[in-house]
Amino acid sequence: MGVFLVQKDIQLNNIPQAILNEIKSYAHKFPQEESCGIICENNSSLYFKSCENISPRKDVHFVINPEILIDNNILYIYHSHVNSSCKPSVLDKKICDELCIDYLIYSLRDDDFYIYSCMSV
Repeated sequence: MGVFLVQKDIQLNNIPQAILNEIKSYAHKFPQEESCGIICENNSSLYFKSCENISPRKDVHFVINPEILIDNNILYIYHSHVNSSCKPSVLDKKICDELCIDYLIYSLRDDDFYIYSCMSV
């Protein structure tokens, strides 16, 4: 079982503003559904890669093709919340714990980011 840590302000400072702006712009292309993607590292540089949301209920859930999670050096899994805050849902926390990959959540409603970290004990 993991221990969850919320480190919003500390970790947001580790993500370049250009990437946060790119994510905001991407989220606003899909205002009625959860958009998703990954933030990866390559040669000490971070980059954002958008992903198709393959969930049948895109308005309330997101699903990323598992092959993407395997084939990349992922630091964060990103998704948006359409009509709620950027705080993680119970399901967000559960999946974050199972994957052991931090979540970056963006609220379209509140125009705010939140990082939810899961660290193994």
